[in-house]
Amino acid sequence: MADPDEFDAFYKDARDRLLAQTYLLTGDLPAARSAVREAFVVGWHHWTKVNARGEPEAEVRPRAWANASRRATTRPWHREKDIDPEVARTLEVLGDLDWAPRRMLVASEVARLPLAEASREVGVTVEDGAQHLAVGRAELAEHRGLTTPEEVEGALSAVTATLVDVRWPRPSIVRRAGQRRRRVHTVGGVALACLALVVSGAVVHDADGTATSLARSVDREAPTETPVLGPVPELAESFTTAQLLPTSEIELLSPDSAWTSTTSDNTSGDGLVLPCQQSRYADAEGLAGFVSAHRATTPEGASLRAFQASELSRDPESATATLQSWASWFGGCDEPRAQVLGTYDVTGVGDTALAFTVRVGGPPQSLVTAAIARTGDITTVVVADAASTESDAREPVVELLASAVDRVCESEAGGACSTSPALEPRLPVPTGDAPTLLDPVDLPPVPGIELPWSGTRPTTPEDNPAATVCDRAGFTDGFTDPTTRTFVIPDAGLPATFGLAQTSGRLSDQQVADGFVGTIAERLADCVEQDLVTSAEVIGSGDDASGRMIAWELEVRVDEESTVRVLMGVARAGNLVTQVAFVPAGDADLDDDTFVALVQRARERLLIADPAG
Repeated sequence: MADPDEFDAFYKDARDRLLAQTYLLTGDLPAARSAVREAFVVGWHHWTKVNARGEPEAEVRPRAWANASRRATTRPWHREKDIDPEVARTLEVLGDLDWAPRRMLVASEVARLPLAEASREVGVTVEDGAQHLAVGRAELAEHRGLTTPEEVEGALSAVTATLVDVRWPRPSIVRRAGQRRRRVHTVGGVALACLALVVSGAVVHDADGTATSLARSVDREAPTETPVLGPVPELAESFTTAQLLPTSEIELLSPDSAWTSTTSDNTSGDGLVLPCQQSRYADAEGLAGFVSAHRATTPEGASLRAFQASELSRDPESATATLQSWASWFGGCDEPRAQVLGTYDVTGVGDTALAFTVRVGGPPQSLVTAAIARTGDITTVVVADAASTESDAREPVVELLASAVDRVCESEAGGACSTSPALEPRLPVPTGDAPTLLDPVDLPPVPGIELPWSGTRPTTPEDNPAATVCDRAGFTDGFTDPTTRTFVIPDAGLPATFGLAQTSGRLSDQQVADGFVGTIAERLADCVEQDLVTSAEVIGSGDDASGRMIAWELEVRVDEESTVRVLMGVARAGNLVTQVAFVPAGDADLDDDTFVALVQRARERLLIADPAG
C-alpha cells in the first residue's frame, strides 16, 4: 500500500524546486504552478512505482516539464504584474530563447543535472545539449550584461527567489485528486476504450447528480486558514450535474442533428474544455463546478459543438468576480487567430449577463458564441462553436443561458431568474496592458494568411509609426502618456513593409483633440492638392457626441508602373486620440470596410479608457 506520509514529505520537499524550473521555462506563474500540481497528482497515482525507483523527483520532474511545455506552446509568454524590473528582464531574455537552450539552461543551472542527464531529458545528444547550454548561457549573459558563470546563476536565482510566497494545496488535496485519477484508470481496458470515446465525443450519458468540491482540484489553492463556511457545505452538496442543461435542450441548436454528450467535474486533463477558456475554473476558491460538452454534425455536414460550464462560489461577490474572469477569457480570447466580433449586455437573464461572438481562425474558421450569467452565487456559461462563420447563434445561445439560469435560480444559492432575454451591443471588455490600443483579438484575419497577428509591447513613441508622409502626425507636443505598438504576422513570408501600427495619446481637452483630428484631415487634403502623385479618398467616417473617426485610402505613385497603398484612420473619444495605419503586401490586404471597422474598434478602445468620451 502506498505510504501517504512518504508522498506528503516528498511533495513538500520538491514542489518549490519544480516550480522554480517550470516558471523559468514558461514565464507564467499560474501555468507553472498548475504544471507542477498536475505532475504530483500523477505521481501519487503511480506512487508505488515512482517511490520504488528510489528517485521520485526524477520521475515527477519530466512530467512537470512536459506539462509546462504544453502550456508554453499554447499560451503567450508573459510576466506577473508588479514584478521586479531585473527579474522581468531575465524572464524576457529567457522567453526569447529557443526551447532547447532554455530547457538546457534550466536543467543545468537550476535543476543541477549532469550534462548527460540534462541532454536526455531535453531529448538531444550530449554534443547538442552542450551546444544548446552554451547558447543559453551566452544569450542570457549578453542581454543581461553578465560576465561570469556566477552572475548567470545569480540572475536565475533572483527569479526563483520571488516564488517564496506561492501557496500550495494541501498534500491531502493532491492525493485525493490522484485517487480519483486512479479510479478512472483501474477499470481496465473497457474503461480506457470508453475514455477514448468520451474524448472524441462519442459517449452519451446522463448527469448522475454527483456533487464535487473544487477544493479537491489540484488547480485550487489551499486556504491559509479554515474558513467559517456556515451553510456552505450544504449548498455545495446540492449543486450537482443534474442542474446542467440536458442534451435534449442543447439539441435545439440543431434539432435535425445527432448529438453526443459528456459531463464531468473537470478534474482530469488540463481542464481547458471550452473555447477561449484559460484555466480549469474561473473561481480559485469555488465550492463546486461542472462542465458538459456536446458534439453534432448537421445534415449539411457542418461540425457543431456546444458547452456549458457552471460554478458555485462562496458568495455573490465571488460569483461576480467569476463572471468577470469568464468575460476576460472570451473578450481576450487566446485561441489561434481569434477575433472578437461583438460584445453584448444581456438583459432579462439572472443578476448579470454578457455575451460574445468570437471568430476563431482555422482552417476552417469557426464562430464561437458565448453567453455568461450570474444568479446569486452561481455563474454559468453556455457556448456554441459552429464551423460555419455565417451562423448567428446569439439568440438561441442566450435562450439556452436563460434556461440554464432558471434551473438553479430558485435554489438556496440562486438569485434572479430569467424574464425576457435581450441583447444590447456594448463596448469590448478591456484587454492587454495598454487600454487605449488595439489588441490581437481586435484584428481581422488577413485573406490567404493562416498565421496569427503578433503585437510588440506597448512603448512610448519617439516617432509615430502610424503617421503617413502626408499627415506627419506627431504624438509628442501637448500629449500625455502617448503609447504605440505595431502588429505583424511572423513567419508568413511577407515583406518587411507589411504590418499595422497604432499610436494613441491624451490631449488637454476635447477641443484640442478634435483640432488634432481636423489638422490631419487638412494635411491630407493639402498633400493631394500639392502632390499630383498622391491620392487620398475618405472610405469611412462617423461623428457623434462622444467623438469622431475618419478613415482614408492613400495611394502614392512610386513610378509609372507601381503605387504604394496605405489605409489610415484617426479617431477621437473625449480628449483621447488614436491613429491607425495598415500597409498591405500583394494579396495580403484588408478591404476598406474591414479597415473602417478596425478604426471604429480603435475608437471603442479609447472609450473604454475614458467612458465619459
